Amino acid sequence: MSKDKALDEYFLIQNYFSNIGSAYLAEHNVETSIGDDASVISSSGNTQQINSLDTSVEDVHFLSSMSPEDIAYRSCAVALSDLAACGARPKWFSIALTIPQVEENWLEGFAKGLHLFSDEYRIPLIGGDTTKGNLSITVQVMGEVDSGKAILRSNAKTDQLIFVSGIIGNAYLGLNELLDSATSTSNTLAYLKPKARIDLGLQLTDIASAAIDISDGTLQDINLICKASDIGAEIYLSKVPTSIPEKSLKLINSGDDYELCFTADEEKYEQILNISKELDIPITVIGKTTSSKELVLYDDKHKRIKLNSGYKHF
Repeated sequence: MSKDKALDEYFLIQNYFSNIGSAYLAEHNVETSIGDDASVISSSGNTQQINSLDTSVEDVHFLSSMSPEDIAYRSCAVALSDLAACGARPKWFSIALTIPQVEENWLEGFAKGLHLFSDEYRIPLIGGDTTKGNLSITVQVMGEVDSGKAILRSNAKTDQLIFVSGIIGNAYLGLNELLDSATSTSNTLAYLKPKARIDLGLQLTDIASAAIDISDGTLQDINLICKASDIGAEIYLSKVPTSIPEKSLKLINSGDDYELCFTADEEKYEQILNISKELDIPITVIGKTTSSKELVLYDDKHKRIKLNSGYKHF
């Protein structure tokens, strides 16, 4: 790295990223944050660390027409959603930012989105990297659970209920609205600023047997639980919560919802309803697990629907 490039990188970090979430460093045991070669974090006893990494690429995971604020917020929220699925408490995040050139207005907007994300989830930015190239953002998030309390995909059992949070398909509708016009609606916000269900995940640690965030499509992600747990599932299309009456396979399996799908014993149903009311988050039963080791989707006449896949990374 040349001296000029090193100075440029130092300038970028100090001017745009050095103080994001600094108010939350102490509560997350961060002793040394941005400004050194690496961060220093104190560990606490009787806990396990939950780590996840997510990369967002321009015109693949977000639109090039989006504001830098929305790009920053969305890139971080979709990464944090993985911690929600594990029932983890957010601790810190870091970013590797690749940009084609230095544009002050763009960087100010991007930093604004990071501040918004950091303040909403009380999570500090503790480090990262900046490079030149096609626009992409890699976000690493670290969370914490009490030892043995992480919710995994692999612990679902047969004859359990399958739940989803929120409304499925709004991000897909919002993306199509964004492609058609620049009008902002509740659907476009579902795509631009998805919410990581951290509070819900924390409440499910002693209730859910398995969980996953719906990023690649409802059915595709449920199938990942089935494979990891060596079970099957029956899903009822009519029960999947959507904002429009015309429920379709394409709508519910489009991905980008970042809601939580989880399994739990039927005896936990009332507890889950109480959590739904407390957090003001819709939680809906959409099916049940089976011993068939096959994922089956039924229409309202209990007729099997042929399945297609959700989002494919490659």
